Amino acid sequence: MKRRWIKLTALCLAGALVLPMGDTAAASPGEPAVKVGLAYGSSALPAANLLNSEGSGYRLGYFDSNHQFTELMRTQSTAITMLKTQNLYLSNGSYSASPGGSGVVGCYHIQLGIFGDMASAQRAAAAYSGGFPAWIDGQFEARVGAYATQGEAQAAQSSLGLGGSKIVGTSTGGISVVETGSTHVLFQFDGSSGYLGVMPDVTGHSDPVTWFKNRKYYGGFRYERISGGDLTVVNVVEMEDYIRCVVTWEMSADWPKEALKAQACCARTYAARNYNRHKSSHFDVCSEVHCQAYHGTERLTSNSIAAAAECEGMYITYNGALVEAVYSSHNGGASESAENVWTSAIPYLIGKIDPYEAVVASRVPNYNWNVTFTAQELASKLRAKGVMCGEIVDFRISETTPTGNVKAVTFTDSAGKSWTYYKENVRLLLGTRSNRFTINEGGVSSGVYVNGGDRMDSVSGLYAIDGDGNVDPLSGVSAPYVITSGGVSQLSPSTAPVTGGSGSYVVSGSGWGHNVGMSQYGAMAMAEAGYTYDQILKFYFTGVEIERR
Repeated sequence: MKRRWIKLTALCLAGALVLPMGDTAAASPGEPAVKVGLAYGSSALPAANLLNSEGSGYRLGYFDSNHQFTELMRTQSTAITMLKTQNLYLSNGSYSASPGGSGVVGCYHIQLGIFGDMASAQRAAAAYSGGFPAWIDGQFEARVGAYATQGEAQAAQSSLGLGGSKIVGTSTGGISVVETGSTHVLFQFDGSSGYLGVMPDVTGHSDPVTWFKNRKYYGGFRYERISGGDLTVVNVVEMEDYIRCVVTWEMSADWPKEALKAQACCARTYAARNYNRHKSSHFDVCSEVHCQAYHGTERLTSNSIAAAAECEGMYITYNGALVEAVYSSHNGGASESAENVWTSAIPYLIGKIDPYEAVVASRVPNYNWNVTFTAQELASKLRAKGVMCGEIVDFRISETTPTGNVKAVTFTDSAGKSWTYYKENVRLLLGTRSNRFTINEGGVSSGVYVNGGDRMDSVSGLYAIDGDGNVDPLSGVSAPYVITSGGVSQLSPSTAPVTGGSGSYVVSGSGWGHNVGMSQYGAMAMAEAGYTYDQILKFYFTGVEIERR
């Protein structure tokens, strides 16, 4: 049976929604849950649905500051929706702030009283239609109704003969739990001492799975209204469940097992090293490629599950510390040192020629790529960055790394001004797939650079040495050819400078990503060649160890 890391603390259980408590267990030391942001910032939600997939019902409670879950009550409902406590209207099964539809979940309630435990609050609430228990700043309450206005709440108070009760609202942190498709509140949470937590299954299912936004996830869910906004939704999931899902979103699940194991170790090490990367949003890592791709259980296979299990608990370390286990799709033939892409040198992130990718290059989508930029397009890119440039007349690679990747590019405009961009800023500015490329000029006279120095746009003042050692001027040659880094180019005999502006530049490259650390397709190639996952990792990460923690 799968480990159950969530610590559950029972307070009091009674009433129609309560089921028997299941067994509970604390998290294993050294294996904290991973908090993954699923909806946050601009993607935060006014209403967030859950639907049981494997297992049934939910445990409702809260996560404290140490992310231990405390259970307050249970519901047998298989489909529930968490709503921010503002007036939300139900229409065609969805909740929105737009008035209309078949009902409203309002933010005014009749408070029946404050109780010493959840069981008492539930019994009091169950005596009235529309009654529900609430956890408000650490107090147990019984409430009735969810009205859009204070006047409606007062009218209901009078009709129910609840003269001793009072009308209450909620704070900007309040969250209501309703049965999906209804306006009846099952439970309400409003407090600063923790986050609303929902743990799927009340039947003792060993490995419950829950639908959220058309994807299925392991673990529990945490809800918060940061600064009173919409719901930030966080999946609180055991590390190994998280890892086996990440593996299949970062690699194809049918790849060789040793490649999947290498990916699992990278993902596990990355997650553990980057706890609290999204601290401002109150979770560890996001579900997108900004951190690691993670979209639930959809792509799991027996092969990928076995691969993750075979290297469970294994991490990549350097001098005893977790490494920054970065990776990208493919490096185009050479990885890169960290200081040539980002800021500082990292001893285990050393660029090297990669002989393995070439074996599988024909199977890699868009392994080699081309993109053409006009002079106007380049100028627009620079101006979007605040550069006041004229027409671009020259665009060239001005520095490369020892492994042949681009470290810097320089732009020159018609006024003779130049701007140089370095490292990852090159890829981000141009929008290219990687920094491994060459530049070929088209539509304007090519020109050459002599030993990386001044540009020569004409033959005036140039001399050539022939095979017999004779030195002759080129001024009498109508259109001489020279060999450049881009191939053979023809020089103009004119002494007039190239003005550009209407020309184009063809950027031809290979690879996809930042090129630092492990190449995923390179790992696949090495696995197919018989290398084990630790050999793969030690090739891409210099001087590391693979150890269990």
